[in-house]
Amino acid sequence: MNRAQKLLDSLRSSVCKDIDTVMIWNYESSSTANTFYLSGFRGSCSILIIRDDCNYIITDSRYFEQAEQESDFVLIKHTEGKLIKTVADFLDKLSAKVIGFEAERLDCKTYNELNEKLNVRFVPIDGMLYSMRSIKTEEEIEKIHAASRIAEKAFLETLNFIKEGVSEIEICAELEYRIKKLGAQVGFETLVGSGASTSKPHVKPAEKKLRNGELILFDFGARVDGYCCDITRMVFLGKPSKEIIECYNLVNESLQKATNEGKAGVIAKHIDQVARQVILQSKYAQYCFKYGLGHGIGLEVHESPRMGPLFDEPLPSGAVITVEPGIYIPGRFGIRIENDVIVRDSCFEKITALSEDLISL
Repeated sequence: MNRAQKLLDSLRSSVCKDIDTVMIWNYESSSTANTFYLSGFRGSCSILIIRDDCNYIITDSRYFEQAEQESDFVLIKHTEGKLIKTVADFLDKLSAKVIGFEAERLDCKTYNELNEKLNVRFVPIDGMLYSMRSIKTEEEIEKIHAASRIAEKAFLETLNFIKEGVSEIEICAELEYRIKKLGAQVGFETLVGSGASTSKPHVKPAEKKLRNGELILFDFGARVDGYCCDITRMVFLGKPSKEIIECYNLVNESLQKATNEGKAGVIAKHIDQVARQVILQSKYAQYCFKYGLGHGIGLEVHESPRMGPLFDEPLPSGAVITVEPGIYIPGRFGIRIENDVIVRDSCFEKITALSEDLISL
């Protein structure tokens, strides 16, 4: 069974038995990941119409040839007028009555216009679609493995470029260049920060030049055939202080304990608590990470499932997630170590192969 039909059948069995159509609205890449997942199409503009008898893809002249090459969905050509009219007229022609749609991704203006043009009932399907995507096939996992190997190699090569006086932006550019040279795409916006800016979990690279005696944070990933990895490593330029080593060892212990605790069926927030307690029981408790311990990765860098204090669901076998505890002392420094793991029935199986040791240059 193809993914589109599986989605439709699953929605009927658990969300709404009357759904006769699924619509995935992808405008300016608003739902590129779900479009690719269901149809294989990678373009920035398309509307998928999924039915029992046939699946359709509506797009404009920029993508006619690409859509026919990448997807086995029947191409409906949008050639004139407004896209929303083409879609509404086609749905009306199909006699659609109950349409599953992505409530989190369809903009309000388009939703209102469709409601005005169509006499249908719209049913949100976000949860079911995210649940489907959270469980990876072995083929999907292999693509994440391939992305990780490239990202890791590019990172190790970039270490040779790091020295006092080189800027954060230059280091970021070097890492992204090496990822692309090795045959992948950059997985997401690369984060590089040094010195006091490492205390910001999502620090962006600036013109600041590296100085001896500073930490450098790298949060990076590569993308292979649509699937990305997500890795964070710390580098110290010079000899780290006892405090840096103490904090780093706490974060590493937190990472290892959470990883050892993980497996399919364990409640997500429990693993978060295991990681968090390592830091909360130390003298650095007030600087313990405030975000959730981890998130799913795949076609997007942030997917289901999530690990955090609010997530009561058991982790599903086959998910690929990050584990990324940290300590952040405002105005001084921050430390995060992040690995990607596969949720297996008996364990968390590591994808990330880089050493978790602090790198000193």
